[in-house]
Amino acid sequence: MKIRTITTGIPLPFSPYQLQRAAKFNADCQSYFEANGYEVQTTRVSCQIWDENRDVDTLLRLESDARALGIAFLNLGTILPEKRHTQTHIARIADVIIQSEILFATVTLTTQSGQIASEIAESTAAVIQQIAHRTDAGYGNLRFAALMNCPPNTPFFPAAFWQDTRTNFGIGWQAADLVQQAFADAPNLEIALQNLKTLMEVEGQKIVALAETFAQEWGVKFVGIDVSPAPMGDESIAYAMEHQLPGFFGERGTLTVAAGLTRTLRSLSLPLCGYSGLMLPVLEDVGLGKRSEAGHFNLDSLLLYSTVCGTGLDTIPIPGNASTSQITSILKDVATLSIQLNKPLSVRLFPVPGCNADCMTEFDSPYLTNTVVMQI
Repeated sequence: MKIRTITTGIPLPFSPYQLQRAAKFNADCQSYFEANGYEVQTTRVSCQIWDENRDVDTLLRLESDARALGIAFLNLGTILPEKRHTQTHIARIADVIIQSEILFATVTLTTQSGQIASEIAESTAAVIQQIAHRTDAGYGNLRFAALMNCPPNTPFFPAAFWQDTRTNFGIGWQAADLVQQAFADAPNLEIALQNLKTLMEVEGQKIVALAETFAQEWGVKFVGIDVSPAPMGDESIAYAMEHQLPGFFGERGTLTVAAGLTRTLRSLSLPLCGYSGLMLPVLEDVGLGKRSEAGHFNLDSLLLYSTVCGTGLDTIPIPGNASTSQITSILKDVATLSIQLNKPLSVRLFPVPGCNADCMTEFDSPYLTNTVVMQI
């Protein structure tokens, strides 16, 4: 079982002291977990810088400072609707993503009163388009997403943003292998989910004990584990789920297994944070990519699964000529689900320039696999 990320949240990344301390904390925390037998794939820093007006050059200097300290993932946080500088910030996001390599950012589309900020949704769709057509194969959209009702202090990127009284940290694990282990030989779904609960609580308690000990030594708050199984490459959540399906992922029964998985994750006797639900990132999971290529599910299927899953529409390749109105409609559909169901969801779309539906993507990235572009 691997740790996907140790994510430290800080109040003010523009403070050299805070940034240096976060970098040192992450490095020492990684070494501590590795000394205790865990592979740590990444360490990350998140913050929330959108309360004041920040120009692009200032943000790019922040990237330089972070990289000099060995920070490879830095999240600027989320742009909230109904704030003084909201549209000004959104207008700068594409340039920030395009001109940087380690900066992440998001826009929140739901208001505190439970409404969709329609104008913000349209602006966000335009940002997705700009990033797609101004980065190689649209790859820049890996670092940008739209959020709906997402909580702060989520370890996974791009959704992470800091909101606390002090520096904190959380852990996001990989854990698709635990689903595979629990589901592989179970005679039915009920027993598979019981197996999963036992496996995850045993593993999670070990991680929590280590994290709390380290947190106490540093005087840094531990916010918990995002227990979402985070697939990557051949470590596929789709293949794991198929052990409890009569056929392939996307066929009948998938919704039931997805709901059972998320219900089990949220019942774990562990300090939970973030999504803590089922993730279905199509471009990050070989199994999902293969099943999409074979036509076993589509965008409507993923919208249906979002009603019982954790993240929404994540890393979805769509035609490069998708219009602003089409992208806006997708964002609003997911936002509507988030509001109606009172749950956190997000959207990370990849319009692929020059590709229509059923065209194969050609990403050359350690973080993405390749599959067919989805019909919208």
